[in-house]
Amino acid sequence: MSSATDSSTTSLRLREVRKSFVTRPASRDRPAETLDILRGVDLALEAGERAVILGPSGSGKSTLLQILGTLDRPTSGQVTIHGEEPFSLDDEALARFRNREIGFVFQEHHLLPQFSVLENVLLPTFAAGSKDAVPDARARALELLERVGLSQRLEHRPAELSGGERQRVAVARALICRPTLLLCDEPTGSLDLETAQQVADLLLEIHAAEPSVLIAVTHSLELAARFDRRFELTAGRLEPAA
Repeated sequence: MSSATDSSTTSLRLREVRKSFVTRPASRDRPAETLDILRGVDLALEAGERAVILGPSGSGKSTLLQILGTLDRPTSGQVTIHGEEPFSLDDEALARFRNREIGFVFQEHHLLPQFSVLENVLLPTFAAGSKDAVPDARARALELLERVGLSQRLEHRPAELSGGERQRVAVARALICRPTLLLCDEPTGSLDLETAQQVADLLLEIHAAEPSVLIAVTHSLELAARFDRRFELTAGRLEPAA
């Protein structure tokens, strides 16, 4: 079990988070059978901290990331992000919360091919509730694209970019709403070694300049070594990694 000081300034806190799936429904003759994926995960991180989660395939890393991103609900336990409990919200309010407070960088960039670089970065600001969070969205997008080295590629479509450039656009898009929590799922997994290094440099540099909570799930030991806090998910429990 991970430990951290209980503080009102903690940006992310998980208490006894569990996730189970029913593998066989209950019948008249026998009770339901369940598969326990997460078995009481505790985690506390403050703004400016960055953590990496390691673990073998099937250990529950993706499930945990889905819960952190509020895309899936825990079976039990408490999740608090920036002082709010998102799973107490109705679906519409939860979608607004997710868009405002959480940024995602996936292994695949998930850019929309029909939109330009600039339009892809601006997409999260078009969602309901984002206008107040990003009052000058275009200026923010231009600033981020400058920082990721793509200010000369604003009108290009994703098909006209290299893999590394597309991932840099995805990083800028994840940051457009100034999220409290930045989640990265194998952010360098589909890139060659040199490009992976460049994207990792960029992520850590921007995180240092715009402190949020940064969490990455990865199999890359090279990327993991660059994070201040390292955890391993094994048998449904999150433990500090060596």
